[in-house]
Amino acid sequence: MSDLTITTAGVTESKVTGGEFLSADKKLNQMKIQYLDVELTTDAETQADDTVIAQSIKLENAVSVKGGSAIVQSIVLLNKDSSTESPAIEIVFAEDDSAIASDEGTAVTASDTTLFKLQGSVTVSNWSILKPSDNELASKTGIGLAIQAVSTSRDIYVHAINRSGGNYTPSGTDVLRMKIGIIQD
Repeated sequence: MSDLTITTAGVTESKVTGGEFLSADKKLNQMKIQYLDVELTTDAETQADDTVIAQSIKLENAVSVKGGSAIVQSIVLLNKDSSTESPAIEIVFAEDDSAIASDEGTAVTASDTTLFKLQGSVTVSNWSILKPSDNELASKTGIGLAIQAVSTSRDIYVHAINRSGGNYTPSGTDVLRMKIGIIQD
Protein backbone atom coordinates (compact mmCIF):
# COMPACT_ATOMS: atom_id res chain seq x y z
CA MET A 1 0.00 0.00 0.00
CA SER A 2 1.31 3.46 -0.83
CA ASP A 3 1.26 6.65 1.20
CA LEU A 4 1.25 8.88 -1.89
CA THR A 5 0.02 8.30 -5.44
CA ILE A 6 0.44 10.91 -8.19
CA THR A 7 -0.88 10.56 -11.73
CA THR A 8 0.53 12.90 -14.36
CA ALA A 9 -0.15 12.57 -18.11
CA GLY A 10 -1.42 9.03 -17.64
CA VAL A 11 1.64 7.88 -15.68
CA THR A 12 1.02 6.82 -12.07
CA GLU A 13 3.77 7.06 -9.52
CA SER A 14 3.48 5.75 -5.97
CA LYS A 15 5.66 6.38 -2.97
CA VAL A 16 5.76 4.06 -0.01
CA THR A 17 7.27 5.52 3.14
CA GLY A 18 6.57 2.60 5.42
CA GLY A 19 5.08 4.98 7.94
CA GLU A 20 1.77 4.41 9.56
CA PHE A 21 -0.79 6.85 10.82
CA LEU A 22 -0.94 6.60 14.60
CA SER A 23 -4.24 7.04 16.34
CA ALA A 24 -4.23 9.05 19.54
CA ASP A 25 -4.42 5.86 21.61
CA LYS A 26 -1.54 4.22 19.71
CA LYS A 27 0.61 7.35 20.05
CA LEU A 28 -0.06 7.54 23.81
CA ASN A 29 0.84 3.86 24.18
CA GLN A 30 4.23 4.52 22.53
CA MET A 31 5.10 7.47 24.77
CA LYS A 32 7.63 6.99 27.55
CA ILE A 33 6.86 7.72 31.19
CA GLN A 34 9.65 9.59 33.00
CA TYR A 35 9.65 10.05 36.79
CA LEU A 36 11.99 12.82 37.91
CA ASP A 37 13.07 13.55 41.49
CA VAL A 38 14.62 16.94 42.38
CA GLU A 39 15.42 18.93 45.48
CA LEU A 40 13.72 22.33 45.59
CA THR A 41 16.76 24.07 47.06
CA THR A 42 15.73 27.10 49.12
CA ASP A 43 17.00 29.51 51.76
CA ALA A 44 16.41 28.67 55.43
CA GLU A 45 14.57 31.90 56.18
CA THR A 46 11.01 33.15 56.54
CA GLN A 47 9.39 33.37 53.14
CA ALA A 48 6.26 35.47 52.94
CA ASP A 49 3.23 34.84 50.75
CA ASP A 50 3.87 35.44 47.03
CA THR A 51 7.65 35.07 47.36
CA VAL A 52 9.92 32.61 45.59
CA ILE A 53 10.78 29.46 47.55
CA ALA A 54 13.08 27.97 44.89
CA GLN A 55 14.00 29.06 41.38
CA SER A 56 15.65 27.76 38.25
CA ILE A 57 15.66 24.11 39.36
CA LYS A 58 16.69 21.92 36.41
CA LEU A 59 14.62 18.90 35.42
CA GLU A 60 17.33 17.07 33.48
CA ASN A 61 16.22 15.14 30.40
CA ALA A 62 12.58 16.03 30.97
CA VAL A 63 11.93 15.56 27.25
CA SER A 64 13.24 12.72 25.09
CA VAL A 65 15.01 14.76 22.38
CA LYS A 66 16.44 18.27 22.09
CA GLY A 67 13.56 20.67 21.53
CA GLY A 68 11.12 17.88 22.39
CA SER A 69 7.88 18.08 24.28
CA ALA A 70 6.22 16.24 27.14
CA ILE A 71 3.09 16.26 29.24
CA VAL A 72 3.28 16.84 33.00
CA GLN A 73 0.89 14.32 34.56
CA SER A 74 1.62 14.40 38.29
CA ILE A 75 3.53 16.30 40.95
CA VAL A 76 4.37 15.04 44.44
CA LEU A 77 5.88 17.41 46.99
CA LEU A 78 7.66 16.04 50.04
CA ASN A 79 8.49 18.21 53.05
CA LYS A 80 10.85 16.57 55.53
CA ASP A 81 10.62 19.62 57.79
CA SER A 82 8.34 18.98 60.76
CA SER A 83 7.27 22.63 60.90
CA THR A 84 3.70 21.71 59.88
CA GLU A 85 3.37 25.02 58.08
CA SER A 86 3.71 23.62 54.58
CA PRO A 87 2.35 26.23 52.20
CA ALA A 88 0.35 26.03 49.03
CA ILE A 89 3.15 25.96 46.46
CA GLU A 90 2.81 27.07 42.86
CA ILE A 91 5.20 25.18 40.58
CA VAL A 92 6.02 27.25 37.48
CA PHE A 93 7.53 25.54 34.42
CA ALA A 94 10.00 27.39 32.19
CA GLU A 95 12.02 26.65 29.08
CA ASP A 96 15.27 27.98 30.55
CA ASP A 97 16.89 28.99 33.85
CA SER A 98 16.00 32.70 33.71
CA ALA A 99 15.44 33.97 37.26
CA ILE A 100 11.94 35.10 38.25
CA ALA A 101 13.17 36.95 41.37
CA SER A 102 16.41 38.42 42.70
CA ASP A 103 16.71 35.63 45.30
CA GLU A 104 14.70 33.03 47.19
CA GLY A 105 12.48 34.73 49.75
CA THR A 106 11.85 37.75 47.52
CA ALA A 107 8.83 38.71 45.41
CA VAL A 108 8.44 37.56 41.83
CA THR A 109 9.91 40.17 39.48
CA ALA A 110 9.90 38.37 36.13
CA SER A 111 10.63 40.59 33.14
CA ASP A 112 8.54 40.51 29.97
CA THR A 113 11.30 38.46 28.32
CA THR A 114 11.23 35.90 31.14
CA LEU A 115 7.41 35.85 31.15
CA PHE A 116 7.35 34.55 27.58
CA LYS A 117 9.68 31.68 28.57
CA LEU A 118 7.20 30.38 31.17
CA GLN A 119 5.04 27.45 30.07
CA GLY A 120 2.42 27.09 32.78
CA SER A 121 1.96 26.47 36.47
CA VAL A 122 0.33 24.09 38.92
CA THR A 123 -0.54 24.79 42.56
CA VAL A 124 -0.19 21.94 45.07
CA SER A 125 -1.72 22.42 48.51
CA ASN A 126 -3.23 19.20 49.89
CA TRP A 127 -0.60 18.40 52.54
CA SER A 128 -0.89 15.25 54.67
CA ILE A 129 1.19 14.74 57.81
CA LEU A 130 2.94 11.37 57.92
CA LYS A 131 3.31 10.00 61.45
CA PRO A 132 5.46 9.42 63.47
CA SER A 133 7.97 11.66 61.66
CA ASP A 134 5.66 14.66 61.03
CA ASN A 135 7.02 14.78 57.47
CA GLU A 136 4.46 15.90 54.91
CA LEU A 137 3.35 14.89 51.45
CA ALA A 138 1.15 16.67 48.89
CA SER A 139 0.25 15.68 45.35
CA LYS A 140 -1.56 16.80 42.23
CA THR A 141 -2.52 14.29 39.54
CA GLY A 142 -4.18 14.37 36.13
CA ILE A 143 -2.49 17.66 35.26
CA GLY A 144 -2.01 17.35 31.48
CA LEU A 145 0.26 20.42 31.09
CA ALA A 146 2.23 20.44 27.81
CA ILE A 147 5.86 21.58 28.12
CA GLN A 148 8.64 21.96 25.55
CA ALA A 149 12.40 22.33 25.79
CA VAL A 150 14.35 24.83 23.70
CA SER A 151 15.83 23.45 20.47
CA THR A 152 19.30 22.93 22.01
CA SER A 153 18.24 21.18 25.21
CA ARG A 154 16.31 18.26 26.75
CA ASP A 155 15.90 20.12 30.07
CA ILE A 156 13.00 22.06 31.58
CA TYR A 157 13.23 24.33 34.64
CA VAL A 158 10.87 24.91 37.56
CA HIS A 159 10.33 27.66 40.10
CA ALA A 160 8.38 27.29 43.35
CA ILE A 161 6.33 30.17 44.79
CA ASN A 162 4.66 30.42 48.22
CA ARG A 163 0.91 30.89 47.58
CA SER A 164 -0.31 30.08 51.09
CA GLY A 165 -1.45 33.49 52.24
CA GLY A 166 1.06 33.30 55.11
CA ASN A 167 4.70 32.77 55.98
CA TYR A 168 6.72 29.63 55.32
CA THR A 169 9.96 29.07 57.26
CA PRO A 170 11.94 26.00 56.17
CA SER A 171 14.44 24.71 58.73
CA GLY A 172 17.05 23.96 56.06
CA THR A 173 17.90 24.42 52.40
CA ASP A 174 17.16 20.80 51.51
CA VAL A 175 13.80 20.07 53.14
CA LEU A 176 11.58 20.20 50.01
CA ARG A 177 11.63 17.58 47.25
CA MET A 178 9.52 17.26 44.14
CA LYS A 179 8.75 14.10 42.20
CA ILE A 180 7.19 14.72 38.83
CA GLY A 181 5.59 12.27 36.41
CA ILE A 182 6.05 13.22 32.77
CA ILE A 183 4.90 11.54 29.55
CA GLN A 184 7.60 12.13 26.94
CA ASP A 185 6.72 12.47 23.28
